Parts: sequence; structure tokens; C-alpha cells
Amino acid sequence: MSSVAGRDPGPMARLAVVRADAQAPDEVFRLLTDADEPKTLDEIAKLWALPRGRFVEWFTTEHAGKYDAALKVLGASLGHQVLELTNSATAETVGLLKFKTDRYLRLAAHWDGARYSPKVEHKHSGVLPVLVIEIADEEAPGRVIEAEEAEVLPEKAEPAGLLI
Repeated sequence: MSSVAGRDPGPMARLAVVRADAQAPDEVFRLLTDADEPKTLDEIAKLWALPRGRFVEWFTTEHAGKYDAALKVLGASLGHQVLELTNSATAETVGLLKFKTDRYLRLAAHWDGARYSPKVEHKHSGVLPVLVIEIADEEAPGRVIEAEEAEVLPEKAEPAGLLI
């Protein structure tokens, strides 16, 4: 962000400058996904002296695609860190390793649920299977009687009464 000469115009004026800058969304993405020290939107707002709420709202609504992509990059980074941690584990570090890997994978699932979430989604088509029972008629051996669908489901028996 370019420095403003003279008197400070205030946080809202600085936000207007950032919003007008075509390169600002790319710079925010770069800061969010920095390999050495990724920043949060709150940290970027503080770094640039912008109103936090308005800045976060602007970036997450007007640049939602970039924000989602940044979170996926962070999720992948955490996934790779888990792989590195597990490959370098020793017997002495198993407890800490389990804590870190669990925490990293939960965060990665939060940021990129499609890839890292352990949840399995079960979908149902809405079609229920129907049981058809065919009973042979004893009086006419070649004739088959088909049960009606309503007869397939057993009726609930009413209680005869309570004994006290």
C-alpha cells in the first residue's frame, strides 16, 4: 500500500484507496498464503491501518473466490506439514505429534472441507424399496396371489390393557 503524504486521511479513506487499487486483492492473497509467515485478514488490516470489519467484509464478499483459494492453499500447507511431522516422528515425540497433527488436520478440514474433512455424506434418492410377497393358492396350484403394498407393512397391535 502506498504511503499518504501529509496529513493522515483516516482509516476509511485508506480503505477507499485499497479498494480502488487493482493490485490490492492479489497482495492480500500473497500475504494470506505467504510460505514463511502467512497473515490473517485481521493482521493485514492492522498492518495497513484499515478498519478491520470493513476490510474483512470487502475482501470476503467482493473477492470471495480469492479468499476461498487462499484457505485451500493454507489447508494444503497444513496437510503437508502433517506429513512432514509424521515422517519425522520418534517414540519420545508421539504425544506432541498426535496433538499437532490432529489440530492441523482439523484446521485444514475447516479451510478445505471437501479435501480434508473426515465426514462422509450419505445421499438418498428418496425411493424406498417395496417388498412384494407372492403366495401360492393351495386350491389352484398354478395361480399366484400378490399381496397389496398396504398389506406388506404390519399394523401396530393395540395394547389389551394395563395390569396394576
